[in-house]
Amino acid sequence: MTTRFATSQIIERSFAVMGNTAHISVVDGIDADLDFAQFRLIELENLWSRFLTTSEISQLNLSEGAPVSVHAETIRLVKYMKVGRQATNGLFDPTLLPALVANGYGRSLVEPLHITLLPGGAKFNQPLDMVVINESSCTISLLKNLTLDPGAIGKGLAADIVATELMQKNVAGVCVNVGGDIRCIGRGNDLDSWRLDVASPFDESIVGSLRLQDGAVATSSVRAKTWMQDGVMKHHVLAPDTGAPRETFENSFVQATVVARECVWAEIFATALLVGEPRNGFAMVDENDLAALAVGADQKTIRSSSWSRFDV
Repeated sequence: MTTRFATSQIIERSFAVMGNTAHISVVDGIDADLDFAQFRLIELENLWSRFLTTSEISQLNLSEGAPVSVHAETIRLVKYMKVGRQATNGLFDPTLLPALVANGYGRSLVEPLHITLLPGGAKFNQPLDMVVINESSCTISLLKNLTLDPGAIGKGLAADIVATELMQKNVAGVCVNVGGDIRCIGRGNDLDSWRLDVASPFDESIVGSLRLQDGAVATSSVRAKTWMQDGVMKHHVLAPDTGAPRETFENSFVQATVVARECVWAEIFATALLVGEPRNGFAMVDENDLAALAVGADQKTIRSSSWSRFDV
């Protein structure tokens, strides 16, 4: 996803973080605001990355049921994992890490020396209702054999956190883009809003444009992160019931973009829309007052009825 800027009041910065490229845009801000945003995103990556053995997520995954002391941001992340899975009837499943590793994605695609460590008995598609979050002691306890993968939801929540904190610095507007998970608040590149483009998963063409003032958009695609395993092309979008990369059929989606109030919810439902049946996925979008644009394997574009509220 790209942004098109039309005013000299916007300052910007791009940098690598969370296995992706982040792009920060601030209206009526100063360089120190960009420094802050970069510092915070790196800080959140250090808390949540499954590829860093020192992260709180890695410590939770290796805890085998023991309580782990965590920061408030990690408690917030795990809460969203629980409610997100429930809200999507399991289509969004943050417990698929053992299956992801078994399918060949145990090593970072951008930092190959960084790997995922799992306990020997780790299983995928595990229940989350017994995860214990103790906010008074700032600890989380997972069931033995349960592991968590922040995956894209971490990018979405990070965009929400950083955008909100930047606005507290009295800037006029912000757009935080973490690998295509975008949170916009306030004035933007199109007078009082932000104009964004959705790129095709097949080429560099634009399949849709939208305008946001205070909201978020996230895109998930089976063509975004791929790798070879035993001569077979794999991707990171797994079917929760089988733990295998979701198969692509003639009428299935290869990319889903969702607009929501918060980026974490946009990412949760973009994943659900990509994993689920196309018809059921759009019904879920409508029921939750979201908007969506999907691209099919046949390269046709489908929009939810509510997309027109944001369409340019």
